[in-house]
Amino acid sequence: MKKLMVLFPGIGYTNDKPLLYYTKKIAKQHDYEIFEVEFKDISKDDVFNNRKKMLEAFNKVSLIAEEYLNPLTFEDYDDIIFVSKSIGTVAASVYAHRQGIKARQVYFTPLEQTFSLIEEGNGLVFTGSEDPWVIHENIVKGCREKKLNIRIFKGANHSLETGDVQTDLENMVDIIEETENYLVGSPIYSFEVKNRKGASEDLKEYKGKVLLIVNSATGCGFTPQYEALEKLYRDHKEEGFEILDFPCDQFGHQAPGSNEEIHNFCTARYDISFPQFGKIEVNGENESELYAYLKSKQDFKGFLRNSQTGIYIERLVKEADPDYQNNSNIKWNFTKFLINRKGQVIDRFEPDAGTEIVLQAVEKALRED
Repeated sequence: MKKLMVLFPGIGYTNDKPLLYYTKKIAKQHDYEIFEVEFKDISKDDVFNNRKKMLEAFNKVSLIAEEYLNPLTFEDYDDIIFVSKSIGTVAASVYAHRQGIKARQVYFTPLEQTFSLIEEGNGLVFTGSEDPWVIHENIVKGCREKKLNIRIFKGANHSLETGDVQTDLENMVDIIEETENYLVGSPIYSFEVKNRKGASEDLKEYKGKVLLIVNSATGCGFTPQYEALEKLYRDHKEEGFEILDFPCDQFGHQAPGSNEEIHNFCTARYDISFPQFGKIEVNGENESELYAYLKSKQDFKGFLRNSQTGIYIERLVKEADPDYQNNSNIKWNFTKFLINRKGQVIDRFEPDAGTEIVLQAVEKALRED
């Protein structure tokens, strides 16, 4: 499969600047060929707040893009991505429209004029709420009308920077991760798991849904959480919410039964209806690849110590692993991971996290695009 990424920079925001540089590196890791357009001899000082100069710049960058891309034979590629920044978003949308190129689009801080030729439903947009080059409400409106996925960074300017270094670094990680997910799909959907009958299932069947993944046990002090989980599932299933239950016998030998025995217990005692998979291991040499990935994305943040059971479990965990605070291992039954609609692992809840904490996080994820 031949894959191509074309970069359309901004005025003064060249292809070696962070947003485009790291996107390019990610694309190379996934075997994309890279082709870079360059815009020279255009000053952002000349066009800022100058409509006439801006229109002249639009025409100029569109012609430059055509000259750069003329040698390419797009028919040779199975997957084409246009990644653009600022005025480059205009050039990318114009070129795709004029040439009939079926390219997926990533738009970094698009200008309002970009939206006139954007193909409906085709694009991922990153914009800042304090971008001085645009009227923010018009960008949001354009994305809504064209049915584009939009990510807004509060307080960010035209370079998607806020002025706070820590915030900017965190935002950059989110941007590149989300761009990678757009390129190749979130890694979460690449995993295969065994259902309770032993057959393989692809997690890609759950793409676009909010997921709560839990390792459970039938003989644990936290086992009554099944009741709260089932209520959470029934209340929000129609909104695109799924709970994926993976029984595990690694903690206190508290899930000793077969897959069918565990399932029969859960349905008889708690009337569960969410998907229940085959038993797995979540730590150690034979740990599930899915759980290795989940742990790599959300580290252990500590117990809440909000109940006697939680305090007791922490003592057991500390006895088994004195260094438990400094590794990402699953500590006990009913640890939960929350995955948003984009496939990002956005939170981790230890077993002693209260039902209300989990509920609020799930409902927040369901409200977000």
